[in-house]
Amino acid sequence: MMKNDLRSQTLDLLRFPLAVIVLIAHVFGSQGETTYPFFKGIRHVIVGFFSGQSVPVYFFISGFVFFLGVDWTKEKYIQKLKNRIKTLFIPYIIWNTVAVFLLVSMKLLPFLPSEVKLNPTFSAFLSCYWVYKGDLTPSVADNYLGSTNPIDLPLWFVRDLMIVVLCTPFLHYGLKYMKHYLVFLLGGMWFFLSYLELGHIQCLLTAFFFFSWGAYMSLNKKDMLTEFGKYFKLSIFFYPLLASLYIVSVYHFPTVSSTIKMLNTLVGLLFAYNLARWLLQHKVCKLSSFLASSSFFIYVAHTLVCYRILHVFLLLLTPHTGLSLLMVNVLSILFTVGSLLLVFYILRRFFPSFLQIVTGRK
Repeated sequence: MMKNDLRSQTLDLLRFPLAVIVLIAHVFGSQGETTYPFFKGIRHVIVGFFSGQSVPVYFFISGFVFFLGVDWTKEKYIQKLKNRIKTLFIPYIIWNTVAVFLLVSMKLLPFLPSEVKLNPTFSAFLSCYWVYKGDLTPSVADNYLGSTNPIDLPLWFVRDLMIVVLCTPFLHYGLKYMKHYLVFLLGGMWFFLSYLELGHIQCLLTAFFFFSWGAYMSLNKKDMLTEFGKYFKLSIFFYPLLASLYIVSVYHFPTVSSTIKMLNTLVGLLFAYNLARWLLQHKVCKLSSFLASSSFFIYVAHTLVCYRILHVFLLLLTPHTGLSLLMVNVLSILFTVGSLLLVFYILRRFFPSFLQIVTGRK
């Protein structure tokens, strides 16, 4: 397999499992405090190994692909902006609007809880497309008070990616003259400023750092197979080690748990790429174009259904132990993934033009 083909397939192989990892983290993190020590322990494992790992990789891939094989000109920048309107902005508006519709429907359907009150003001609707803190439904706003996301939670990635794309002329200029020092600067800000309560700014630091890292490698024609391959053994060793240390620290050294998690996020990028490349090279698995192409659909749509599916299973199965609660969560995840894959297949088979609009992808 040619190097470019292996690199491309490695990146494509990552897309679907990264989307599912985001889904897993959201489902397990949606139930607040629990009285079951076993389930609480499993949730710490999920956070240690999965939470916060996918989106930095997505930002890195986006930065790498954005500048890949590009002779940077004003015309090329404008062309890329127009393309991102289709691939980012239009899906962003559509999926947040769907989320607003689902939330409003809770008030319109008579058999749903009456305590859900609406605040249909212009500013409340506008907040759904930027940082939603329950403005539209103040009666249940406690769930959103710490939010830095639009109403469709995972679309914070798309929102901040659009901001970074608008700033790519400045990033290009900075990377051209400051080279890797700009990446180090952004990385230092991302790491050390995480100890402050910065809200959306911390999300932007994540976006700019990992996007710039990928952009730097692309602009300087750094081969990921070679560069990341140097750290194969280290990443395979340190990623599970740091995840395990995080789990231990949550119980015994909570003040350092966030630092360990940040370190593991860095190592996680190398780990994910090296593992995917190894699986392809050793023919352990093959790239599925269907799963790769479905990843964005699953990513943007899963929070619209996964919590509702989990709620139904909790009502039907009424778990009374940590193990049974774990099984309900696993069942909800499997049902959500299966349902979304089925919907994606139907849309691709019978409504490809519609699917292209809502995902921004062919």
